[in-house]
Amino acid sequence: MPGTLTRQVIYAALTVLGFLWANYYLVQFTVATKGEFTATNLLNFDLTAFIDQVWANPASSFIAVDATIGLLIAITFMVAEGRRLKLRLWGIYIALMFAISFAVGFALFMFVRERKLAALAEAKGAAVEPESC
Repeated sequence: MPGTLTRQVIYAALTVLGFLWANYYLVQFTVATKGEFTATNLLNFDLTAFIDQVWANPASSFIAVDATIGLLIAITFMVAEGRRLKLRLWGIYIALMFAISFAVGFALFMFVRERKLAALAEAKGAAVEPESC
């Protein structure tokens, strides 16, 4: 099971990295649009300005479209795997992708999925590898 432990560590690290790195830019946006970063300014997030900036030029539009397609693929995978593995509360990770970031929700789902696969393998006494890595 060393491979599964390695993947768990990678997914956990990517969850933290996804939270920190993505939210760094969210803080920068809040400062740029509100003057300073405070809880009140974050709660009064200017979604219209954010969306306008996402589609501001062809480069950012490319990234937005690519990320959106990736998000839809990830959601399809998460629904299928969540049901197949009978993961508890698997839908919460989809909500996290919208509430925090795609990187956080998907990486955390993959971490929980990997833990479930390891538990199933341990219960069976044999390796249960994911269908695709």
